[in-house]
Amino acid sequence: MLKKIRQRLNVFQPKNNPNFQRRASVLIPLIEIRGEIFVLFTVRSKHLRSHPGQVSFPGGKQDYQDSNSLETALRETDEEIGLNPEKVEILGRIDQIISLYNYLVTPFVGLIPSDFSPNPNLDEIEEVFKVPLSFFMKSNNHWSEEYESSSSKVLIHHFDFDGFDIWGLTAKLILRLLDIGLGYAPDFQVHHPDFPTWMERAQEN
Repeated sequence: MLKKIRQRLNVFQPKNNPNFQRRASVLIPLIEIRGEIFVLFTVRSKHLRSHPGQVSFPGGKQDYQDSNSLETALRETDEEIGLNPEKVEILGRIDQIISLYNYLVTPFVGLIPSDFSPNPNLDEIEEVFKVPLSFFMKSNNHWSEEYESSSSKVLIHHFDFDGFDIWGLTAKLILRLLDIGLGYAPDFQVHHPDFPTWMERAQEN
C-alpha cells in the first residue's frame, strides 16, 4: 500500500491557486507499522477560538516568515505535536481546499517514523491518535449529511472511530488521499452531483 501511495503521489500534479491571501497548510502524517498504514490525527483544544474540540490534521495559518506552504505545514506540526521536520518524508501534495473560515488550505502527505511519540502542545492539542487507513475504505464506518447555504449545497462526510468523529475538511482530505494515492472510489457519493467539487471551488478565486 505504501509503495502504491508513494508512486501515485509522486506523479500527481495538483493545481495551485496563487490568488488567495488567506493561506494555511496541513500535514497528513502516515505511519507504517508492521506493514500496515496508519493516519495520525490531532484533537484540537476546546479552548481554541476556531474548530474547538474537533479532529484535525496538524497544521495552521501561514506566517509571514514561512517561505512556502510546506514550511508552514512542517512548522505547525512541530509546534503542535513535537514532530521534527527532518523526520518527515514528504510523499507529495493533494488538492487545495477552502476551509470554513475561507482559508486556502494546502495539504501535504508525509511519512513519519513508526516509533514517533507525540509531545502535544496542550494549549492547542488535547490528544493525538492514529487510525488504520483501511478503516476509511469500509463504508459502514461512514455517514454523510447535506448542508445547504444561500448559494450551494455540499455533502459533509463523517467517519466514526472509537468515539472520535472525523468529519468535514479532514474527512474530505482522507477521501481525496484514498482517491489519488490508491485509486480508491467509495460506494457512496463523495461530491454533491449538482454543484462544483471542493477541488474546483478552491481554484475559483
